[in-house]
Amino acid sequence: MVQDLWAFVLKTSDLRTPVKLVGPDGVGKKLAARKIHASGTIAGARLRFLDGENLNLDTILDASEGHDFLNRSGTVYIGRAECLSSKFIAALSKKMKSEPLQLPRFIFGFRSISVGDIGRSLENMNKMETFVLTPVSERKEDISPIARYRIWTLSLKEDFAQRWEEFERTVLPELLTRQWGGNVEELLGVVSRYCELSASEHGTRLVGEINSSVSSHWLKEQIEKMHEKLLQRWEHEDSMVEPVLSSRYGGAR
Repeated sequence: MVQDLWAFVLKTSDLRTPVKLVGPDGVGKKLAARKIHASGTIAGARLRFLDGENLNLDTILDASEGHDFLNRSGTVYIGRAECLSSKFIAALSKKMKSEPLQLPRFIFGFRSISVGDIGRSLENMNKMETFVLTPVSERKEDISPIARYRIWTLSLKEDFAQRWEEFERTVLPELLTRQWGGNVEELLGVVSRYCELSASEHGTRLVGEINSSVSSHWLKEQIEKMHEKLLQRWEHEDSMVEPVLSSRYGGAR
């Protein structure tokens, strides 16, 4: 399923149409949402995770946290979307029709395929791309690529080959042969703990540990400076566009 999911991520990353991810808790819906967001948005765009129960549109449109443009250009993942109220869906539908450019991209996470009236209302509201994620226990062929990817993200380039070879030889066979009852989050946890033990045993470092280094602080400062310049440029472009629009529509009256 990993290959199919990756193709789906690439397909939907450049689209602004809503996405529906279906599957029980822990199968990787949030992880898929992160990949869709990272693959198809501008640098600095905001990704928010919200719960569908008692959600109102004002929460999504709130621009108090972060730059408004980055919020609009970002992604909102709504978990437990089956709990959304009809009032919220009606308000969102109205906003999508009247001011679509003021809204972020939406990814809805459902825990079951049978989503009832809420799911049908969302699908009728706008064209929606759908992907169903099954539990890891039903797709053991995905355990190896998921584990390999996790080790790759945590390891320095020079440590990856040896760490993966040891994992493939000592840990992976047990994960593939025993009755695996966990899901993606638990699998990632198992792999992360292995990487920590491996790094400690061999005296190496994990990628996350480098965040405390001087070079990392320097890089973080450079990224923040670039981000500030980007925001300033957008604000300047917005200020240039508004007078043009004002004169254009003012002259048409």
